[in-house]
Amino acid sequence: MSHHDRHIWNREPRRLAAFEVAIRDVVGKFGLKFFLVSVFPEAARAGLLDNLITTNWPDDLLQSYRSTDMFTQSNIVAKLKESVLPVSSEQLLFARAERGGVASQIGGVFYDDGFACNVGISPHDAKARQYLFMLSGSDCSNAELADLVFDLMTALDDLTRGSGEIKLLSRKEIECLRWSAAGKSSDEIAVILGLSSHTVTAYLKTAIKKLGVTTRIQAVVAAYRLKLL
Repeated sequence: MSHHDRHIWNREPRRLAAFEVAIRDVVGKFGLKFFLVSVFPEAARAGLLDNLITTNWPDDLLQSYRSTDMFTQSNIVAKLKESVLPVSSEQLLFARAERGGVASQIGGVFYDDGFACNVGISPHDAKARQYLFMLSGSDCSNAELADLVFDLMTALDDLTRGSGEIKLLSRKEIECLRWSAAGKSSDEIAVILGLSSHTVTAYLKTAIKKLGVTTRIQAVVAAYRLKLL
């Protein structure tokens, strides 16, 4: 864990250490090798070191990448600005093609170091702050994106959640979350439970508020983590 983490994050060192262990476990679970986690770059704070949370990139590769100042102009950042969906590609995502020779040079270094396959994910925490996860390896065939996103969001939730108590969810709130986790819409859940769509939406909103998150998927992740589902 670099000292830059503590400059960005006013978090307990143990929580940061646990987060890094969790990310390493996820990377290994899905047959990948490298990871870089950062706050999503903004104009006021665009540099890699200004946003970096943790990474296991080789030091020489990290230094080379920083020296090109490509972080905010990279393909992966550009793609994730346009869509909330994960990005998976065997093409180089860490540099822009129009940079010509520089991109080709950096691309060769990445490929040689085992970055042949890359996955980019940009989740939000409960306070709607956006993050960037870049995972890489020689083969992404074992990386089921839905499971990968779930595991990463669980780790992010553990890192960013406050230590306050979670209010107990009602039986109906848990039922609505359980069916939401199964991919059902509010209308479908309403039919299953014999409720109105408005009531289902109200239950889900209440559950989201109690869990201290902002979206349904975050609520599902939090409920699983708390063994409520």
